Amino acid sequence: MNAMLKKLVDQGFMNEAQGQYLEEAMNRKESMIVSGHKGWGILPLFATMSAVAKTNFSIKQVKSFDDLGGGTQYYVIADLKDIDYAKLISDAMMIPDTGMICLKDPDHPYSIMKIFGDLKKAGIDQSKVFQILECAKENDVKFLAKITRMTWDENGKLIKEDFKG
Repeated sequence: MNAMLKKLVDQGFMNEAQGQYLEEAMNRKESMIVSGHKGWGILPLFATMSAVAKTNFSIKQVKSFDDLGGGTQYYVIADLKDIDYAKLISDAMMIPDTGMICLKDPDHPYSIMKIFGDLKKAGIDQSKVFQILECAKENDVKFLAKITRMTWDENGKLIKEDFKG
């Protein structure tokens, strides 16, 4: 397992099965949406997923719409202010043969389901896979609570599958 993911496993933030699953998903260039509050460990998870992507792929940190394009394999869309974050996410998702890593938190609120609906209408490559990584905090312990894999079936219907590891 990647050393950065192993560190999160060793810290108890995620279990070994989750770490293995995420590493395999990253190797397939699947997109990651890290969701939760900042105090719930989303930023360390975001940084870890970005580091994992960098070990196998070319990455590009996105700070504006001008950064989209240019032949990268993964877009990393961090904690940006004063930008239409939902549109930036949507535009990045539309770029063929790329993955992305982004945040969904109270500072960056958007409807994932609305974006997926808009993408389907716009004609996104429906072979793309998105992993929603939901972080939580209970009794002052931060952890990866849920991983949901989102894909489309052959009829264009959105399929959501929770990882059971």
